[in-house]
Amino acid sequence: MYYSKKIKKFKNINHCFFSRKNGFSQGIYKSLNCGQGSKDNRKNIDKNLNFVSKKIQINKKNLFLMYQTHSNKVIIINNKNKNLKKFKSDAIITKIKGIGLGVVTADCVPIILYYRQNHIIGCIHAGWKGALSGIVENTIKSFKRLNMNNKIYAVIGPCIGSKSYEVDMAF
Repeated sequence: MYYSKKIKKFKNINHCFFSRKNGFSQGIYKSLNCGQGSKDNRKNIDKNLNFVSKKIQINKKNLFLMYQTHSNKVIIINNKNKNLKKFKSDAIITKIKGIGLGVVTADCVPIILYYRQNHIIGCIHAGWKGALSGIVENTIKSFKRLNMNNKIYAVIGPCIGSKSYEVDMAF
């Protein structure tokens, strides 16, 4: 588990970046797979989500993850939609206390956003398609819709590095 010193100093928010270690999934999914849209065994995904929930000290029913679409779509979780099972987007934000937000990544970039004055949290799945189409910018605009005077703290989590890619110069 990895923590940001920048956000860890705030007492009213828990956060963590998990690695693939300590999971219950087997076979090609052997890891801490929390991808509800994957073809992994549902029981393993539930065990993984229970593990994550305990580590971040939140009830599993209050842990919200996205069904990531590699887009620039942002969803604000509020009292009207908090009971939905699927949030098809690449960013979610909320100011509801007691809710945990999660993003599942392999090589994409996980980003946590936090505005401490109004306790607004958000997370972004920034793959290359979403990043090019403005997922980060759209998420910040959504934060501003909730409160115009945001001083947003942002933390970028572990992701794949340039040494792991083979990119053509004609790109």
